[in-house]
Amino acid sequence: MMRKGVSNLIAITLLPYAIVIGLLVGVYYAFMALGLNLVFGVVRMINLSHGDIVMLGSYLAYYLLIYYSIKEGISFIIAFPVFFLLGVLIYLAFVPKLKSSSDPEMNSFTAFFGLSLAIEAISFMVFGNYYHAMPTSALLGGAFNLFGFKTPNVYLAITSLSAIILIITYFYLNKTMLGKATKALMQNQEQAISFGINPRWVTLITFAYGFGVAGMAGVIGPYILGTIYPSMGDFITILAFTIVIIGALGNPLSTIIGGIVFGIFYQLLQVYLSGLSLAITFLALLAIIVIKPGGILGGVQREV
Repeated sequence: MMRKGVSNLIAITLLPYAIVIGLLVGVYYAFMALGLNLVFGVVRMINLSHGDIVMLGSYLAYYLLIYYSIKEGISFIIAFPVFFLLGVLIYLAFVPKLKSSSDPEMNSFTAFFGLSLAIEAISFMVFGNYYHAMPTSALLGGAFNLFGFKTPNVYLAITSLSAIILIITYFYLNKTMLGKATKALMQNQEQAISFGINPRWVTLITFAYGFGVAGMAGVIGPYILGTIYPSMGDFITILAFTIVIIGALGNPLSTIIGGIVFGIFYQLLQVYLSGLSLAITFLALLAIIVIKPGGILGGVQREV
């Protein structure tokens, strides 16, 4: 009886801790999935190689740290232009031809799936089939007390960096001419073109921006996602797609809601039903698709 009482007390104590940690990592999850939703929003194509771009960002941070002693804070900045340029190259190589094909949606699905397989295969050849972990003190050492539990300061660093990029993206989409043009294309492409917006340049820049933030998410990702290995991109893509669907597909900043809801829900399951956490999470996704196919914000607004 006493043991049961202690168990219930621990469960109650863990509840606020799990919610706060879920909120912190949820901001990162939103950041990690942002690029996928941006690309879909402007191109109307699901980038199945999204997780592989995040994976490459993790490898970039790992090797810059190991061989050149460059901390993640610097790698985080370096990653954006590197992956932005990669996004430009991939856009020019794939998207115009896919857009002009007879079935852009199905052909893009095949093309990005093939790109994902190619990146993964090349990563195996270059990096080997090894697991790598980032040193826990590389980004931010130490710990703080949260509801009586010692919590690594790295969670605060990851949440802060993620929030900064989400805020920058908000201002980019809402306060700049290019961002407003991007929003117009997301909401009604034909009408946007009739107002003189050049869809090619806007989609190119936004597509590349999506790759840039995905690479940045990979830099700080190992502290949340775990070890680095070449095939980790498959799981990340599924995770990002889940988060995007929870928010609203095609509405980039609704990804924030999706990330936070996913983070809290998943963290609670990790605490109370760890063995079933992933299974229940994806069952919940199926429920959302059935009950509200457009996501939490889907059908309410197309504004971002």
